[in-house]
Amino acid sequence: MNTAIPTSDLFWGILAFYVFFVLGAGLFFARNNKSTEDFFFGGRRFSWWIIAMSMLATGVGSHSFAKYASKGYQYGFSSTMTYMNDWFFMPLLLFGWIPIIYYMKVNSIPEYFERRFNSTVRNLSTFTMLLYLVGYIGIGLLALASLLQPILGWEINTIIIVVAVISGLYVSLGGQTAIIFTDLIQGIVLLFAGLLLFGLGIIYLGGLDIFWNNLSITNKLPLADFNSPPDFNFVGIFWQDGVVGSVGFAFMNQAVIMRFLAARSVVHARRATMMNVLVFLPIGTLAVSNSGWVARAITNTSPDVIAETANPNGIFTIVAGIVASSEAVFAFLVAAVVAALMSSLDSQINASTAVAVNDVYTPLSKNPSEKTKLRISMFTSLFVTFIGIQAAFLFSKYGTIYEAHGAFHSIVTPPMVTVIFLGIFWQRFSSRAAILTFVLGAIFIYLGVLYPKLFVQPFSHGIEFIEAKPWSYIRALYNVVACVAIGVVVTLLTKPPSNYDKIKGLTLWTIKDGPKYFKGSEVNKNAGITIKFSGSEIEVSNKEDNTVSLPKKYMNEIKGEKGDLIYISDHRWYLGGMKSTHARLGNISENNKVVISQDVFDHAQFNLEKDIIIELEV
Repeated sequence: MNTAIPTSDLFWGILAFYVFFVLGAGLFFARNNKSTEDFFFGGRRFSWWIIAMSMLATGVGSHSFAKYASKGYQYGFSSTMTYMNDWFFMPLLLFGWIPIIYYMKVNSIPEYFERRFNSTVRNLSTFTMLLYLVGYIGIGLLALASLLQPILGWEINTIIIVVAVISGLYVSLGGQTAIIFTDLIQGIVLLFAGLLLFGLGIIYLGGLDIFWNNLSITNKLPLADFNSPPDFNFVGIFWQDGVVGSVGFAFMNQAVIMRFLAARSVVHARRATMMNVLVFLPIGTLAVSNSGWVARAITNTSPDVIAETANPNGIFTIVAGIVASSEAVFAFLVAAVVAALMSSLDSQINASTAVAVNDVYTPLSKNPSEKTKLRISMFTSLFVTFIGIQAAFLFSKYGTIYEAHGAFHSIVTPPMVTVIFLGIFWQRFSSRAAILTFVLGAIFIYLGVLYPKLFVQPFSHGIEFIEAKPWSYIRALYNVVACVAIGVVVTLLTKPPSNYDKIKGLTLWTIKDGPKYFKGSEVNKNAGITIKFSGSEIEVSNKEDNTVSLPKKYMNEIKGEKGDLIYISDHRWYLGGMKSTHARLGNISENNKVVISQDVFDHAQFNLEKDIIIELEV
């Protein structure tokens, strides 16, 4: 295959610089990985704004540029409705799920299931979670390969392998800290590039008025028709993307869960979520969809420039090649797509590794050391990447990336989402019901695939039947209803538990017990008080007991007690928590110094020439 879009040494130089920058970040941040806690959760110490940007970069992957640009090209502004479905479940996320997993120190969804139900439910969810995450990796690899193919001219399978190798090495080296800090840069890059492309497209067309007038009335509608066409309609997209896709992404995607757990506190995790959903995602929607709108406006007026038969999956790259004002700008736009891939793929690889190590390797091994688990984690990252390559090969045979992605998560996600929701919000939901939701739910989902006219048609809302892809979107509704019905019926037929002590802190109704569990003792009512002092007042002891001993004046000021949890950090907010850590208050210092143990100092890597802040936690 010949290269469709000519490139120069400048283009390759810029792209190579970006790739080496990302790999360099992995090497740089690898020095922070002293345990799996660091590798998977970055020490749980980062500020809300950097977590929010990382969540954006995780959600806005290269599959977003491929999926939503393609739908923007085919259907216009209604493509945005697939990306703006996250608002209605925010209260459940902010005040239910986030404090549960954070305060109860849940490291993975399968671990939550074992504590909420039993080990059988954990095993079922582990398999489902790994399938889900590997599928996400495969979609991401396929999406970037589709976007790069018009430039490279290689076989798509070759591009998948090359991209996967680079991504796997990067995550294996750096872990969660590398992901979060490079996501900050990559999030800014991909947003700026997406908006820059829109501006260049408007200039190319001759102005905003010309762009607007070159779109048909149908292209300008914010929502698709209720139940037509069969491959893109409002009711189908709502159930597939708005409920199964978005709820699944926020509640069961291990990569997102790890972002919550990497925040310095529940408050910061909530702030990050609100910032992401209410601010970043609307901007991200415009950034990833607009190339499709620009392409549609160009095609409507100049079909010789972009033909009606152009491959929708690669429309971002096609538009970038047309409207870019220079080779450097084009290289930057392509680098942004690579950034988008790295930002989502790195998170999914790291999350898959976390599940494999925490929920498969650790339970089967005999008390492995942290050093051994860390080494296993790095090698597992490479193995997961290899499996993701195979998934990408499989998805490449399906059709458009949007349809492949939607069909995948509408089948895999419903049992897990159902068990999570019923487990959180219904105390009586039983272990037996959870098991049968997974097992019987999978059977009914499979029956819906085999016999759609019998099982799916009652939920079709009048959507036209297509033999090749029967009710591909509305299938998500049938799958959810089947799983919820199984869970509810079995629970009602099951004897309720005699007491709920086992699930304290694990449901919405027992969430008040979470902070006490998190601390290990009664919560200090003065939580939130902060003190500030000079780094020159610090004295490092040779102990390794994760303690900080304060002089009496500071102890009185912060109103703390021995054993209280504290967050100690460099005062420079723009570091985002890089030089910080969690510790416990020790005995009152007798030498008027702030005495911190060696492990606290090593983890936070304080600059003793700067001011230090301590906040009393729950």
